[in-house]
Amino acid sequence: MNTNSAPEVVIIGAGFAGLMMAISLRQQGIGNFKILEGAAGVGGCWRTNTYPGCACDIPSHLYSFAQNPNPNWSRAFSSQSEIKQYIEHCAEKYNLLDHIVFNKPVTRAEYNAQAGNWSVTTQDGETINPKVLLQCTGGLSLPKYPNVEGRNLFQGRQVHTAHWDNDLDLVGKRVVVVGTGASAIQVIPAIADQVDRLYVLQHSPAWVLPKRDKIFTDKERSDWQRAPWTQRLERRILYWLLEMTVPALLWFPSLLKFGKNEHKKALARDLSDPQLRQQLTPNYQLGCKRTLISDDYFSTFNKPHVTLVPEELTRLSEHGIEVGNGEEFDVDVVIYATGYQTGAPAYPFELIGSNGQDIQDYWNGVPKAFYGMTISHFPNFGMIMGPNSGPGHTSVLIYQEAQAKYLARYVKHIRHHKLHSMDLRETSQSHFFQRMQRRMRRSTWSSGCESWYLNADGTNSSMWPGFSVEFILALKYLWPNAYNEIKEPTLDQRKG
Repeated sequence: MNTNSAPEVVIIGAGFAGLMMAISLRQQGIGNFKILEGAAGVGGCWRTNTYPGCACDIPSHLYSFAQNPNPNWSRAFSSQSEIKQYIEHCAEKYNLLDHIVFNKPVTRAEYNAQAGNWSVTTQDGETINPKVLLQCTGGLSLPKYPNVEGRNLFQGRQVHTAHWDNDLDLVGKRVVVVGTGASAIQVIPAIADQVDRLYVLQHSPAWVLPKRDKIFTDKERSDWQRAPWTQRLERRILYWLLEMTVPALLWFPSLLKFGKNEHKKALARDLSDPQLRQQLTPNYQLGCKRTLISDDYFSTFNKPHVTLVPEELTRLSEHGIEVGNGEEFDVDVVIYATGYQTGAPAYPFELIGSNGQDIQDYWNGVPKAFYGMTISHFPNFGMIMGPNSGPGHTSVLIYQEAQAKYLARYVKHIRHHKLHSMDLRETSQSHFFQRMQRRMRRSTWSSGCESWYLNADGTNSSMWPGFSVEFILALKYLWPNAYNEIKEPTLDQRKG
C-alpha cells in the first residue's frame, strides 16, 4: 500500500468496532478500504486484556454481532479467550483479513482541506491519503496509572491489567491490587489462592450486583446450532430486560433500591465481618459510577491472607507501598487495576481537523460529537463510541453496530453525491450536546458522586441518556441537514 494507490476509506482499529465498520461498508457496496491495526492481530481490548479472570460483564448472547450469533458460548458471561476467538472467527468469515494491515500504529492524522482528504501517518513513516477516515479504537485503549511518586524506585514487578504480563508468576508473592473497579473485581478472586498475601486498595467501594453466571449445557449449545431462532429469542428477551432498567437510571431513582438490596443481601450472605460490610457499601447513588457484577468478589475477603485497605496509594518505595493514612506494606508485585484514560475518548495519535487544531485542544476537556460519531471541523471523518454514546445498561455492541451502519451510509453519501467534504455544522453539534445534558439532569450519573463519566465542568460527555432502541432508530436516518456539504469542483472549475 502506498500514497499512489490510497484506499477510499481508512479504518483505524481491528476490534469489534473496526470489523463492524468494515462489514457495514461492504453492505453499502464500498470495498476500497483498509484497516490499520497497531497490534499483531484482531480483537482490540479483547486481545490485549489477558489478566486472570478477564471476562465480559454483559450476557454472552448480547455480546456478538446481531447478524452472526455465536452458538458455541460456554457460559452466560463469556471469557476473554472466547470473545477473542469469536472476533477472529468473524474476521475470517467476512473475509476481512486481506483488508487489515497489522503492526501498523497510526501516529498522526490531519485533514487536507484543499485536497478534501486525510493525511494519515503511520509509525513506520508511511503516509496514506484516504477520502474518509473512520476512528474505531474505542474509548478504552490507553491505560491510566495513578500519579504517585516512587514508581521508578520500586524494585518489584508492576503491571497494569490492560497490559498484563502472561509470564508473571504470582505464586507465593505479596501482591497489592490498586483499585476496585471492573477489572479489579475479576482479577482479585482469580489470583487470591495463588498469592501469599493480597492487599486491595480501595478509593471508594462499588455497587456490586450478583452475576448469576452459569455454564451452558451441551444440549443448549446443540439447540442453538440446530435452531438459531431460539438463541435469537433469548437475545431479544435479554435485550428488553436490560432496556427496562433505563427509567430507574434516568427518571425514577427510587427504583434503584432493588439493586441496592441485591448488593446488601450478597454482603450479608458472603461476609460476617460488619466492618468489612460497611467498608464495601457505597455512600452514593447506585449507577452514579459503573455498577459491577460478581458472584465471588465479596467472599474473597473471607480469606485470612486477603486484606481490604480503604485507602489510596500515595507512594512507592524500593520494596513496598505507602497509603493515605501513612501505613506501609512490603509487597513484591503491584497490580494497577486503575482503568483507562477516558476523557476524549483517549486517542493514541494526533488528530488534526480543518481548523488546524488537535481534537483534544478543540474539545478543551468537554468532548462533543453528533451521536458520538461526527465532529464539527473534522470533515469526512467518523468515529465509533465517541462522546455521549456510552450505554449505562446494555451491550456496547448494540450502539457500535448502529453507528457503523450510519457511518457506512455517510461514506456512501459522500461518494454518491461526489462531495469534496461533508462537515458537521457546529450548531448541530452544540444543540445535540445541550440536549444530552438536559436529559441527564435528573439521572443517577448527575447525583453527585466523583466519576469518570463527568467532565471537569460537571457536564457528561460519556453516556447516552436514553433507551438504546431510541439510539438505533435515530441513526437509521442520515440527518443530511446537520452537515455542510461541498461538492467536488467540476473539470471546468478546476481549469478556471
